[in-house]
Formats: sequence, C-alpha cells, structure tokens
Amino acid sequence: MKSKIVLLLIALFVLGCNKKPSAINKISNVDTLNQNLSEEKEESFKEDLTLEQPNFSKTGKTIEDFVLEPYEIQMKAEGFLNDDTLKDVVLVLQNKNDVSDNRVVLVLLKQEKGGFKLHDTSWEALEPYSQEDGFVMYDHEKISIDNKTLHILLQGTGPVVARETLYKYIDNVLVLVGISTFHSGAGSFVTSNYNLISGEADHELANTINDSMPSDYEVKKKFQLKRKMLFASDNPNTILESLPHAEW
Repeated sequence: MKSKIVLLLIALFVLGCNKKPSAINKISNVDTLNQNLSEEKEESFKEDLTLEQPNFSKTGKTIEDFVLEPYEIQMKAEGFLNDDTLKDVVLVLQNKNDVSDNRVVLVLLKQEKGGFKLHDTSWEALEPYSQEDGFVMYDHEKISIDNKTLHILLQGTGPVVARETLYKYIDNVLVLVGISTFHSGAGSFVTSNYNLISGEADHELANTINDSMPSDYEVKKKFQLKRKMLFASDNPNTILESLPHAEW
C-alpha cells in the first residue's frame, strides 16, 4: 500500500512538472501579443502612483506666497503680458529635492489694488530640468517677457541645440503662438520658425559639405492646426512632432 501511495505521489509530481512549461509559455505568449497594452497599463499604473499636483494659492501679496514646499523659484521674468499697464510676473518652480521632477510655470498677473492673481498654470511648457540618470539636455534656460509675449528659451548641445516657445494672450487665454528650433548635424544646420496662428513654417538650411547644393536656402511650408495650442495643457515637443519638418 505504501509503495502505491509513493508511486501516486511521484506521478502527481511528474504531471505537475509537465504542466508548468506550458503554463509559462502561455503567459509569455500573452505578454508578447499584448505588449503595447501591458505598457499602457504600466504607464497608467505609474500615473496612479503619482502624487497629486500641489494646490497653489489663487492670490497673494508677493510672489513668495505662491511658492509651496518642496518647490523653489528656478527662473523669474517680469513684464507686461496683458493689456493693462501693470507689470506681471512669470515663475518657473523646481522641486528642490529632485531636479528630475516635473516643473511648473506660473503666470501671475499684477492687480490694480496690489498683489498678484494666479491666472495660468502649466506643467507642459517645460520638461524636467534633468533626466533621472542626471543627464541635462539644455545647459542654458531663460524666460523673458517682451512686447506682451512670454519667451521660453532652451539652449544646449546635441541634435536639438535650441528651442524657443512664444506665448501671448488671445481673448484672455494664454496661447502658444510660435515655436523656433535650431538643429545641427555633420556639416549642416537648420533653423525652423513655426507660426502656429497663421500656419506657416519657415526653414532656413545651410549645407557646408555638398558642393552641388547652395550653402544657404530657404523652404516655406504651410500647415493647419485643428485648434489653438494652449499654455496650460499642450506640450511643445508633442506639437513639434506633428509640424512639417525640413528635409536636410
């Protein structure tokens, strides 16, 4: 009797071992076939784990009233953004404990009775200062206000040497009206200016290698966006992907 029990246990063990590879293969096949779906679920899971965005003050007597922990002012610009004669302020806030964290840009409009009002907030206008591995893509960044236009200039090394975004108020909404980029390569470079309101792209190219091509030439292209691109919710890099590029 004991020998029968032992044989039965061995048989069950062998059957169990034979089933495991097929189960593993099945899981592997499902993961492979649904890789994109799994990646989307993973990204969704990461987003669910992301801490809620801070609730910045709507009004304040000074700009410091809008700076919450753990943020600090990384960049600041003063100037006239809307149609009044009061000098407004734009702040870029950085998590002082994590330079790879998302940055936020606050637009503070000066009020007639004093103080400021938080009119616009964007988590899209600027990417994190550095990647998680410490790599910094742009080694020079600057924001400024000129002629009722907010300029955000990024300059660095690599394929994308510079990018500038321009924002203006249209019907009391802060709109991305223009993007300029400068790319460099082996013996050539291209400057692209996109007018997002008129739908015009102006590319200026220079080629220093191929003698059969002009050293400098210009290419104009037309495009049409379905709507205005907003400071608050539209990412400039995502917009650039859909715009006509220069062939160089």
